[in-house]
Amino acid sequence: MAAPDSLDAWRQYVACSPIEPERLTIQELAALSHEAKAQYDLARFAWLAADTVLETTDTQALSRQARILLARNAASTATARRGLAISGAAGMGKSTTALLLGKRHEKSERRRLGRVEDTAFAPVVYSVVPPATTPKMLMQSFAVWLGLPLRRQATTPEITEQVVTVMRTLGTSLVIVDEVHNLRTNRQSGAEAASTLKQFADRLDATFVYAGIDLPATELFAGEMGRQVKARMILHKMSPYGIGSAMAREAWTELVLGIEDLLPLAAHTPESLAADATYLWDRAGGSIGALRALLVDAALGAILDGEEKIDRRRLDATATDYAAEEHHRKRTTNQPQPAKHALRAAT
Repeated sequence: MAAPDSLDAWRQYVACSPIEPERLTIQELAALSHEAKAQYDLARFAWLAADTVLETTDTQALSRQARILLARNAASTATARRGLAISGAAGMGKSTTALLLGKRHEKSERRRLGRVEDTAFAPVVYSVVPPATTPKMLMQSFAVWLGLPLRRQATTPEITEQVVTVMRTLGTSLVIVDEVHNLRTNRQSGAEAASTLKQFADRLDATFVYAGIDLPATELFAGEMGRQVKARMILHKMSPYGIGSAMAREAWTELVLGIEDLLPLAAHTPESLAADATYLWDRAGGSIGALRALLVDAALGAILDGEEKIDRRRLDATATDYAAEEHHRKRTTNQPQPAKHALRAAT
């Protein structure tokens, strides 16, 4: 599913629960009619492409921190509310994790307040910062996501007022701002957009979650504006997995097995990919996103070819993204990383 680019799309994302297909043996698979096999394959393709998220130490830590901030910010106060910044390189799962936090909060608030089907209630708002954004573009992105009518001549303050009024009416308590690295404060328009975002956050009784690439290294956290932003942010850095220690290798292997367990292949031997864990780290560069893409594409190929299993030969023949391939070619040695554990599929 594409990133939710509107309130309706967000509600569809929250309501979506991927359906895991029945696991068939190779004999049961062979016994299916041509039509039944085609339908079963479609169900497997949908499952493999679904937004199933593995629970990791990153998702656990961020979920806990988000709950703490939401509880703290729920109290009526005239002071600035604290927010959460999720930073890391591309492919670390920042957006996926931020969306998971929003999904959990939406479901929790609807249950808590007895407003499960209430369309006049929107506890979560999600927006993506446009590249080279200006203050007006930034606020327009929120207005468009909410489905608000916009006058062509509307000024930034007018759009902001409209968005704030609607979000207060909708009872929004969590705002997710993605691709925050598109705010560049070394340019006047970027600095003004950052200031607009800060003032916008001050006007809402909501917790803000920001996600972006290597946020501490960007201009967003530099200068006077950066000091103000950092003073109200808790920063969580998402880093690649390492294999430089026994604990790190165990954590990476556990992640490999967690993703392997999601693959509905009739002839694949469970946990057989543990033997290829180091090879898979080299192919994926320690990136959970690259690892997932590699194993899912290998599984899709195994289904289409009728082999129904993944081995080293198939992995060698399966392409990964350019960044992972570049890492694989360089064959650099990663430094030990703090242990992370993939435990179960997140809900």
